[in-house]
Parts: sequence; structure tokens; C-alpha cells
Amino acid sequence: MEQNHKERRQRLRDSYIETARQMQPNAFVTLTTNSTGDVLEMTRLIGRFCGMMDRELCGHKWHTLSAAERTDGIFFIEHVKTNIHAHGLLKFPDRPYDNLPALTALKWNRLTRAGETNFQSIYDAEGVANYCTKEIGRSTFDGDQVVLVGQFMKH
Repeated sequence: MEQNHKERRQRLRDSYIETARQMQPNAFVTLTTNSTGDVLEMTRLIGRFCGMMDRELCGHKWHTLSAAERTDGIFFIEHVKTNIHAHGLLKFPDRPYDNLPALTALKWNRLTRAGETNFQSIYDAEGVANYCTKEIGRSTFDGDQVVLVGQFMKH
């Protein structure tokens, strides 16, 4: 029975890796709160963060833009019981902006006060997605630990 669950978790992980690859993300962002929290709170923070980024990158009418014109991506929340954080593969809108890593840190800090960010450009989306999905193979993984940026958008 355990083998069947392992195989299903691996298929799920493979599907998320393929989804992330197809998104063609341009940034790998890790967001930490440096505090205790839960999956629902982290999900809420991710949604607010993406909205703040879109407002800065797309202007004050960001919420009226189509999903293709806004930040898109997928986050994987890890270490829920200890050092909760989220790894995100993001596709930021193609807008001129001088320093996305600094903007990411500024917006996340406004939400969390003590939080930290790590921003990296992506050259190997599949490899990064493989890293981001590593906890899916564990029996303690919960589907709520995956956050699609699109879930915060009106469709």
C-alpha cells in the first residue's frame, strides 16, 4: 500500500515540475516569515505579495489586467511546523523595472516585518522545480502547500 502512495506522490510531483516548466518562469523567489505561521496565513501573505508586486509593476489598475499581463507562477510551502517558507517559480510581467530583487524584498518586508527573501533568475526551470517540489514525496505533504498565483485573480 505504501508503494502505491509513493508512486502517486511521485506522479503528482512530476506533474507540478512539468507545469512549472511550461509556465516559463523568469524568477525563483523564496519567501520566509521568520516566525511561526500556518499554511493558510502563508497563502494569504503570498496573495498580498503578488498583488503588491503587480501594483508596482503594472500600475494602479493592475487588478483589471488579464492573467497573461500580470505576475503568474506557483509556490510550494515547506517546513510548515518549523521554519515555514515558500519557494516560488514566478513569471513577472514583461515590464521595465530596474531591480526586481530589491522590490521583492521591499514588498515582502512590508508584509512580514522580519521576513526575508531570496531572488534568483531562472536558467533551468525544471531543475529549480525539482528542488521546489522535494517535500511532495513525503507522507506529511498536504495539497494546500501548493499555491497557484492564479487563484488570487478574477477570471
